[in-house]
Amino acid sequence: MAKTTSTMLPLGTIAPAFALPDTTANNALVQLSDFTGRPLLVLFICNHCPFVKHIAAQLAALSRDLPAQGVAVISISS
Repeated sequence: MAKTTSTMLPLGTIAPAFALPDTTANNALVQLSDFTGRPLLVLFICNHCPFVKHIAAQLAALSRDLPAQGVAVISISS
């Protein structure tokens, strides 16, 4: 048994609505509704996390490559 019980929602759960500042675009709001009708990959990251730092180049490549395949990518830094 894990020491911390998972609170993960089941896969396929509809994402709740959100509106967060885009730190790359003068804090314009990014909302879930901006991506209606297309696949969206949401990454929950922490910029100072050693693991995230380790895979940063791969995450950047993913963020560049997936939009060409019709998949939007956003990262939410905790």
